[in-house]
Amino acid sequence: MSQSNKIAYVLNSDTQEAGESASVGCFDKKQLAKLLVHTLKELGYDSAADQLLLESGGYQNESNHIQTFFRLVKTGQFDLIDWRSVCSLPLAHSSPLRPALLQTLLSPAAPTSSATGSLFEHMLQQLQSLQLLMASVGPSTCSDAEVTTLRNYVEIMILVNRQIFLEFFHPPAAAAAAAAPHAGPPTTLPVLYLRKVLKCFIEIWDALLVSNDQFLNEENIFNPETTLRELSTYLTNPKLTAHLNLERDHLIDAISKYIDPNELVPKGRLLHLLKQAIKYQQSQDIFNILDPDDDAPFSSESHRINLLQDNISHDLTVTFQDWKTIQDTTDEIWFLTFSPDGKYLASATSESSRGYFITVYDVQQDFKIHKTCVSLSQSVLYLMFSPSSRYLVACPFSEDVTIYDMNAISPPDVSATDSFLPYSSTRLSPMDSFKLDTYPYLDDTESSASSSSRPANATSSQSRVWCCDAFHTAQHEDWMVVGSPDREAMVHSLTTKESLFSLKGRTCIALGHDENVSGRKLIDPAKVLHTAKTSCGGSWQYVEDDEAFPRVHDVKISYDDNYVLLMTHQGIVDVYDFSGFPSREMLSKQTIDLKDFLIPRVARLDIGKNMTCMSLPLNTTTHHRHRHQITESQHLVLVSLQDNELQMWDYKENILIQKYFGQKQQHFIIRSCFAYNNKIVMSGSEDGKIYIWDRIRGNLISVLSGHSTLINNSSKPVGKNCNVVASNPVDKEMFVSGGDDGKIKIWKISRN
Repeated sequence: MSQSNKIAYVLNSDTQEAGESASVGCFDKKQLAKLLVHTLKELGYDSAADQLLLESGGYQNESNHIQTFFRLVKTGQFDLIDWRSVCSLPLAHSSPLRPALLQTLLSPAAPTSSATGSLFEHMLQQLQSLQLLMASVGPSTCSDAEVTTLRNYVEIMILVNRQIFLEFFHPPAAAAAAAAPHAGPPTTLPVLYLRKVLKCFIEIWDALLVSNDQFLNEENIFNPETTLRELSTYLTNPKLTAHLNLERDHLIDAISKYIDPNELVPKGRLLHLLKQAIKYQQSQDIFNILDPDDDAPFSSESHRINLLQDNISHDLTVTFQDWKTIQDTTDEIWFLTFSPDGKYLASATSESSRGYFITVYDVQQDFKIHKTCVSLSQSVLYLMFSPSSRYLVACPFSEDVTIYDMNAISPPDVSATDSFLPYSSTRLSPMDSFKLDTYPYLDDTESSASSSSRPANATSSQSRVWCCDAFHTAQHEDWMVVGSPDREAMVHSLTTKESLFSLKGRTCIALGHDENVSGRKLIDPAKVLHTAKTSCGGSWQYVEDDEAFPRVHDVKISYDDNYVLLMTHQGIVDVYDFSGFPSREMLSKQTIDLKDFLIPRVARLDIGKNMTCMSLPLNTTTHHRHRHQITESQHLVLVSLQDNELQMWDYKENILIQKYFGQKQQHFIIRSCFAYNNKIVMSGSEDGKIYIWDRIRGNLISVLSGHSTLINNSSKPVGKNCNVVASNPVDKEMFVSGGDDGKIKIWKISRN
């Protein structure tokens, strides 16, 4: 018997035994057949899919209307896409429009006279039909279900028109060859199309949102403001479109998300169901931190998921290996940080007997010393690499912020004062250092309190800088925020070497429309750098911040540069909205004067206890296969407390998500971090150990004996604190720890 006949025999036998049953267990037989046919085609087994389609009774994976519409998109016949073809698509969770509404929308508008081409005229007619519907009926007379359906239809039409707009810049070869000679110059047509067609579609769509009291969420395919800004940017810089995915299959995938799954099997549906099953199985093991969405762990045969059995292990799925130990000094390791490209590891110690310096190790060269940064006046409390990994910023206990250029060439000579330094030929001097002025920003109480100690002819003083963090996007390249315990936070430029903006005296409080503003002094929104809507739809109300600017002990900037978080000594974390902060280009053109604006504080996390540091999740958005991970953790912040506790907050929603217990921390600054693609949380401890938790569940995964009490050359006991842990942002299996014993330990996460 042939293989195909075997399949037919088995299926027919099953049908007979089931008595033409429409279900298999609790599952619909038709849906199972469609899912199998779809998956076979995705795997490239077209013949098997056709055979199964034939034997199952011809269940189609997509209706004729869907096939026709996608064929028009695939072939670029956009002039045949109209409201009739769009409204024929079966949408998910949508109700059909009333006949009167549908008739108005499908009635062809009067043809327009234009020299811009038939496609332009065609889409203008579709726009006019929609405008007629909005004018004659109005969304206020429609039910919520009808408004939702109409909004989905408009969104599909916007996606189609966006594709048309982008193909003006990069037309397919066949379309470019067949372009009409009267189509007009390519620099003119996109402008007209954006102004007369796309902009009007988006305005109507925005009106549908407001009328139905529907509010945007960040996971939408697009939204009015960002779509218009994006397309306008392409007009001014068409080269940006070269990096876009302009394949029409990408448009089909986007439209497919609107289609009823019963009429169109979603892409990769069976694989998605299998991953959900594996996640559930692995959730039964509290030690498991693997993710079936992550392709890397299963690249080798021994680590692939077995679909023929349950994937539950009662043993640890990972181990933490003490891979290498570095000890170039017996002094305490206070700070460790990797460069964003994962190539370098910078270390700061409490060195005092031999001077003060920073050691930069080359990770790719087995942690050989790459640079030794000198000319420091005191011990370094904080280190930060710029996002490009070129600049290293050091914050000593003194008032100087010191900046090193990793690309600079070190002088070969060695002076007598620093001849003790290892690999002294790699000695690196600062490219710049600066101080923060305090007196110009002192409030009245501080000014009077410090007047007795201030010289009579003094006009300014300097603040200590204990922390800093860099902006990440190209618009704010080589900018950073430095924070001071002397009540200051400043935006500073690494390249122009100038301070751009002081948060002290330039902040206000943003309140939602439902929050109490009685007794507060309202501020004109025109003076605020950001005037967006609240998450619940209303506009912010800005009130005067009458509190003294806090003492800043740590600062972090979100990876989209929209938020700046300040950790203060009062047990609070203040969150400021920097989404409206001007770009380098705007400041260089002097189109905005920062002295006239305020930065809104949009959230305040009331931790209520003394904090020693805060950390943001690792930025894994640059690695395509991990993009889903940053979505769920992009607004998280990890805070270490001097109360034997760590807390994880959602700083945008102002919600405490999780607590972590076990480590010892009461007297010293102990630093923590996210690790292993943000799946785990780890911290040093005053008992010299490293504590590791599952980020989501909060359970303690492992405790590592990292650092211990030693007797140095002077027979003086050295403390056993593990002061800092840091994770490599590129190699997720690597992290480091540093302690009072002067050791830097390199750790590897491996699978059993």
